[in-house]
Amino acid sequence: MKDMKLAQRVQQLLLTLLLLPSPTVWADPVPLPLPSGSRQMAAVFAQVYQIKTATDANAPKAAYGSCFVVDQSGLLVTNYHVVAYALQDPEKYNLYLMDGDHALPAAVVAFDAINDLALLKVSKTFPKSVSFAREMPESGAKIYSIGWPEDLNKSVIEGNFNGLMTAGPYQKLQMSIPLNPGMSGGPTIDEYGGVIGVNVSLRSDSQSLAFAVPAALVKALLKKTRGSYSHQDDQDAFAEEVRSQLEVVQEKLTRLLRGPTSSVTLGGWHADKPAQMVQCWHGDEASAQTMVTVITEHCYLPGSAPVRADTDTGTFHLRYQAISTTRLNAWQFLHQINSMIPNFGFQYAEPAAGFTTKLNCSETEFLNTHKIRMRVQYCVNAYVQYAEAYNIEFSAITLPKDGQAMQLSASFLGFSARNGAAIMRSLLNSIKPEGP
Repeated sequence: MKDMKLAQRVQQLLLTLLLLPSPTVWADPVPLPLPSGSRQMAAVFAQVYQIKTATDANAPKAAYGSCFVVDQSGLLVTNYHVVAYALQDPEKYNLYLMDGDHALPAAVVAFDAINDLALLKVSKTFPKSVSFAREMPESGAKIYSIGWPEDLNKSVIEGNFNGLMTAGPYQKLQMSIPLNPGMSGGPTIDEYGGVIGVNVSLRSDSQSLAFAVPAALVKALLKKTRGSYSHQDDQDAFAEEVRSQLEVVQEKLTRLLRGPTSSVTLGGWHADKPAQMVQCWHGDEASAQTMVTVITEHCYLPGSAPVRADTDTGTFHLRYQAISTTRLNAWQFLHQINSMIPNFGFQYAEPAAGFTTKLNCSETEFLNTHKIRMRVQYCVNAYVQYAEAYNIEFSAITLPKDGQAMQLSASFLGFSARNGAAIMRSLLNSIKPEGP
């Protein structure tokens, strides 16, 4: 009886095995998409903290943002602009990682001011760190940003990925997601919980056009030599590192500006503009009051470096204007031209007390290689801490002839005097009447 039962069990097992599907070759597990509230989301959420700038641990915040754990030994990543006040005035401000009700002192051990990243160190061992995505999502894919919007509860915001945006030496991830102040420095993750970038900004004139620093730049920062930048004794090292980074980015911009060019042709005038990396807007305006017509093309680099919390640099603007009249005589037109730039000053880089020097402005006449004579006004100020870094802005207007003139205005922020002068000279020499 016992043998019969055993035989029946064996037969049942054989029947079961016969019904099994063919053997499967197992591949590496593919991560499943990340539903809200999943374990993957919770794991990343737990590695996001708030960072505050304050005079002491118990003082109210002077600035705040988000950060996240990239190494269990106590390393976290945030934006440079989140910690900039403390870096620039360490005698007054300190950095603190908010761990529940506890404020842990934090120090900046590496930074990339050009790409708006900073690496923090705290005396705490974390149980986990975030994981980076193996690749960028496809355009339109769901993404999630985590941080402290408006200093309220830690939050997750859902949006969509729109690809990598490159402008000269700058790279940003473009996203459709409603970031809010305070989320800067937090992670943006894909549907599988992998970090693809660091929240950095929301375009102010949009509803939900936001940007993040790509994860590849975070990985590059993690490979940098780590130092100390958070104390008063570290100011020389901090200033030298910022100066070095500014020098690298303005050299890259100068090579691009002096490289291949395309043409601007407006109202019978021709000039050069950079062939790459600029965005341009066109406009026409005819004034019944002044009896002149102005055709404008405004070009700019859609990227910059936040050298401190309230100042961007490493960028430029160009404005080309063809000015014409059919109703004014030569003397009246000259008077109108002269009245267009009587109080020239900075449009994109106001002097900052203690950070840049006062404006030094001058005026001259310039005869370019096409024998076009023009009146040039220019202003310069210097970055106090960073040798060979200047803001240079100029406006040049051709002497009117046959009811026509051309004006070229430009701003170059954070450039060396040598590079700024070379770019200005090259642009002015490109101005000529249209035609052979």
